[in-house]
Amino acid sequence: MNKQASATRLFGIAALAALLGTIAAPSFAGNYAEGDPRPAPLASSTTRAAVTADAVQWLKTAPTQGYTSGYQQEPVAVSANSRAAVAADTRLWIQSGLAAQQASEAGADTMKPGYREAAAEYARLRASPAYGALVDQLKNQQAAAQSQMQTQVR
Repeated sequence: MNKQASATRLFGIAALAALLGTIAAPSFAGNYAEGDPRPAPLASSTTRAAVTADAVQWLKTAPTQGYTSGYQQEPVAVSANSRAAVAADTRLWIQSGLAAQQASEAGADTMKPGYREAAAEYARLRASPAYGALVDQLKNQQAAAQSQMQTQVR
């Protein structure tokens, strides 16, 4: 291969590299139109205090979440269960089979007969005197554990 053919070939390769570099250059740019993960900062002339005041003003006239003026929201009723009552309820939930239904692959499908049977068993257990007895038993165990802890601390 002579020097002239080699130079022509080298010139062709350089021209092709320059063309490909020109085509690929926008993909290396910092803020091209499509797919740039870096957001462009937006400058605002509104102060933080003005935005806060506007939000407070809007909240005064904003509609409530889903309640119209003709339909008043029910007051929230809060009940406090004892630790023993929660533990007893959890045991009955597990014993009835609702825990297994909830943890199944399909989740809590209320239309399945197995879920309905477990829910009925849970309701039966919760309404039975065994629930109150279990709460009392757990209260006694907690009281005994607390008194034992207090005697160990002394």
